[in-house]
Amino acid sequence: MFKVFEDFDLTRVGHFQSALAAAGIRTLLKNQFMSSVMGEIPFVEVMPELWVLEEADLPRAQALIEKLLATPSGNEPDWVCSNCGTEVAGVFSHCWNCGRGSEEFAV
Repeated sequence: MFKVFEDFDLTRVGHFQSALAAAGIRTLLKNQFMSSVMGEIPFVEVMPELWVLEEADLPRAQALIEKLLATPSGNEPDWVCSNCGTEVAGVFSHCWNCGRGSEEFAV
């Protein structure tokens, strides 16, 4: 297993896990229930972590995470699905009509 991301914001780590899963990358989320013991043990021990299970998926996972980190949240432009032609709001990475991912996040 290979750690690819960590953040105190569990929703952000979960979002990244969902993006990797949508790309067919198997992951493991560690420490998602550890916030209740923060203060009892060092904070670095309770930070939510995202791990990739297969070494072969590591380069794709890192590239996708870099794209997600570089994308400003909240002001992404709307896009048109290349599969079905549906207009999709920029905050979504997948088409609501057919489920295909945005070309921007294809790795």
